Amino acid sequence: MISRKSIDEVLERARIEEVVGDFVNLKRRGSNLIGLCPFHNEKTPSFSVSPTKNIYKCFGCGKAGGAAQFVMEHERYDFPESIRYLANKYGVQLEETRQDAESIEAEKERETIYKVLEFAWQFFKNQLFKTEEGQLSGLTYFQERAFRTKTIENFGLGYASQTADGLTSTALKAGFTKEILQRAGLMTQNDGDFFRHRVIFPIFNISGKVIAFAGRQLQNNKRSPKYINSPETEIYQKRKVLYGLFHAKKAIRDENNCFLVEGYTDVISLHQAGIENVVASSGTSLTPDQIRLIRRYASQITVLYDSDVAGIKAAMRGLDLILEENMDVRIVLLPESEDPDSFVKKSGMAGFNEYILDNSKDFILFKTNLLLKEAGNDPVRKSALIKELVESLARIPEAIKRATFTQECARLMKIEEHILVRETNKAVAEFLQQKRRGIPSDVADYETRTQKEIFNKEDRPEDPHNIRFPEITDQYQERDVIRILLSYGDKNIPDSTINPLGRYMIASLEDIIDQFQHPVYKKIIEAYQAMLAKDQLPGPEYFTNHHDKEIQSLTIELMTFPYEYASWEEHDIPMQIQLHPDDNFKKDAHNAILRLKLKIVMDHIEQNQIRLTELQTEGNDEEMIIHIRMHYELLQVREQITSQFKNVVLKV
Repeated sequence: MISRKSIDEVLERARIEEVVGDFVNLKRRGSNLIGLCPFHNEKTPSFSVSPTKNIYKCFGCGKAGGAAQFVMEHERYDFPESIRYLANKYGVQLEETRQDAESIEAEKERETIYKVLEFAWQFFKNQLFKTEEGQLSGLTYFQERAFRTKTIENFGLGYASQTADGLTSTALKAGFTKEILQRAGLMTQNDGDFFRHRVIFPIFNISGKVIAFAGRQLQNNKRSPKYINSPETEIYQKRKVLYGLFHAKKAIRDENNCFLVEGYTDVISLHQAGIENVVASSGTSLTPDQIRLIRRYASQITVLYDSDVAGIKAAMRGLDLILEENMDVRIVLLPESEDPDSFVKKSGMAGFNEYILDNSKDFILFKTNLLLKEAGNDPVRKSALIKELVESLARIPEAIKRATFTQECARLMKIEEHILVRETNKAVAEFLQQKRRGIPSDVADYETRTQKEIFNKEDRPEDPHNIRFPEITDQYQERDVIRILLSYGDKNIPDSTINPLGRYMIASLEDIIDQFQHPVYKKIIEAYQAMLAKDQLPGPEYFTNHHDKEIQSLTIELMTFPYEYASWEEHDIPMQIQLHPDDNFKKDAHNAILRLKLKIVMDHIEQNQIRLTELQTEGNDEEMIIHIRMHYELLQVREQITSQFKNVVLKV
């Protein structure tokens, strides 16, 4: 078990923008960062990261938390695993205490497949570099492909020997079981190695962990496929993985463009030449999950094809999926008989980039020209061309963008624009109907949801960070007090004898803490009060990482907002009526506490008046006198509070 001291150190060092930035392409918006949510499908960014508060929040699906929660959600880790991940990222040496047998077994079970895959990876690398067979067969193959030693090491390439059970027997001796080897896709049902006499390409997840392998045969054997991949496991689903993304994600983000190729060697050759923003779909048709992976880092995909027209037409059918994700798609046809691997070796980085610049074409226009060339002067084939083209145009979600392409395609095909517009609109309507039928009713894109849907917790999917609180109405005064306490409680008040703001607020609220009606607000303020009693000052992260999920979730809810305050100071237009909340927290806290106290007093006045009416009906004069005196005392308290406001309008 990881010690509390180590957990606190990790959470203190972890910066949310850096942790999320490893997985999501973030852009600055005011003091926050925004990006496309990695937890649900959306086209307009609703995912917000606050570096100052060290938290994230998606205003579309409701997911929220700190660095540890993000890693838990994204990587499907439990809390200890997420802390270990962050500790490794930030170089924190963890201090661990003894665990009970049950906890040890549960954690071991969860990590077993990763461990055996790591073991297999080291085995394949050793086979490549430290055995005669590996050097003669595997290393020679890579050298013939002109891969430098540094490149081979960087991509962790390896070799599987001809021995029937080389890896299996070694792994069993190391303590792994047959069941684990089979679950990891390393051993066949016949107790032999899954990979034999092949060069090995390890496949990494986005975090850099080995999750599978691909093996290429070294002899032309028609009875065996050239490439084989690990079978799918609980940690490897082929449709959700792109080869090379771990190595390419930073370059993709920097370039805002991702080169998409077909093979493993294409990725490695381009990377070695200095073109690092490249991934491969690993020989499968491009899937929506793979496209969304790329979209986290860039808004454009450039597909590199060889000059095989039949292959291009077959592959293009999958590119409509990219249009659906509102990404720009460009096509580059390489010179005849060239693939990305061979072409970059001949032309080098400069020649490759120059060729891309000169020959990159937009997918829609490329497809139009290709189909036109194929149809020739045949009117029947041209009619079929229009139908195929509008299917792609209908996938473009932005109306203006779709209209621009429709206009240009009509010009290229020499047909009336209104005809193509009409057919495209029909296709759009049909496509949207099909899409609605296929999308669950409880999940919708952020930009198509109404303001009410976005902020109504009842409409959000269930998750650990989206707890439904008891329906208690008219508690905005309590909410505002807690929001200010959480956001600014650790800030010092200039020229004050009571610091920080949290101490001032707790001292001002002591006489009414018992009267808080919202149970979670009350728990937060009592937790704050208890920490101060220990002479400890709880900052926002104490609550955003709180063990109580209700407190944690509500804290993030109160500390995040989908909008930014305008930065008028940047334009030399200072705010003259109202200071920014970050500079006005003392006044805001004072007023929030007064509003809450006023609300409590008004509730007491209302309840007392109801009781007076009841006593009058009962004819209980003695009790009535007591409540009349109480009424006047409450009115005096009300006046004392309202006198501290500049403008307060009371409902009589």
